[in-house]
Amino acid sequence: MSSNLHSAEQFRADLLALGLKSGDTVMMHSSFKSLGGIEGGAETVFRVLFEILGEDGTLMLPAFSYATVHYENPNFDRASTPVCVGYLPEYFRTQVPGVIRSLHATHSCTAKGRLAQMLCEDHELDLTPVGKHSPLAKLPEADGKILILGSPASSNTIMHGVEEAADVPYVVDRDRPIPYVLKDGDREIRQSALRHYFHRETYSYAQRYQRVIPLLSEDECSEGKVLDATCYLLSARAVWDKGVQMLLKDPYYFVDRVDHSI
Repeated sequence: MSSNLHSAEQFRADLLALGLKSGDTVMMHSSFKSLGGIEGGAETVFRVLFEILGEDGTLMLPAFSYATVHYENPNFDRASTPVCVGYLPEYFRTQVPGVIRSLHATHSCTAKGRLAQMLCEDHELDLTPVGKHSPLAKLPEADGKILILGSPASSNTIMHGVEEAADVPYVVDRDRPIPYVLKDGDREIRQSALRHYFHRETYSYAQRYQRVIPLLSEDECSEGKVLDATCYLLSARAVWDKGVQMLLKDPYYFVDRVDHSI
């Protein structure tokens, strides 16, 4: 095995230094490549995470499918639709025993641990990507945390829930509902639901969710290196509350308009 791979012990030490602890409920956004290589690969990543979180902890990852479930293909299957947001989320969905997945056309989540069932249940009741039944919207109520493991600081999908809660004018396409079909074994749910609407014909809204970090106190946000990656551990409650407060003052605070005609 290559000697320049990081050890599981170093990975564990870095996560503990960042502030992760036993009993935490954590939503993880990740870039496996940014970690710089770890002995045992993805298996080690999840083994160490669950060793830290313990029996009372819960780990949740995005299982988003918006790249493949859309107007042209409105079909989602809880068991087989792949994740479109990276290697570790798809590994978690397919290779880690005991993981469950919420039922949603584009923004499902996977989870394992004490609160997994509570976080994932009833997601099919939402007709927007991150509505009140979304695992992401439930995370603040569970006193959860957001672990940004090497992804850009803007990779923080709970902010879509913040945008929906503040009812910002750009977040969903209310004029073009999609007739989704959600398949869950023998069960089939048909629904007319809404999709995010960041990209218009002549302009788009670039997501700048890293702007929430300076709004947080030191107790609500920690930053540090985990192996080769710059990482963040954020209070989901603080992100939600302070994000909504900011959007009520300035609905476009977390986006920049980009004009394609220029």
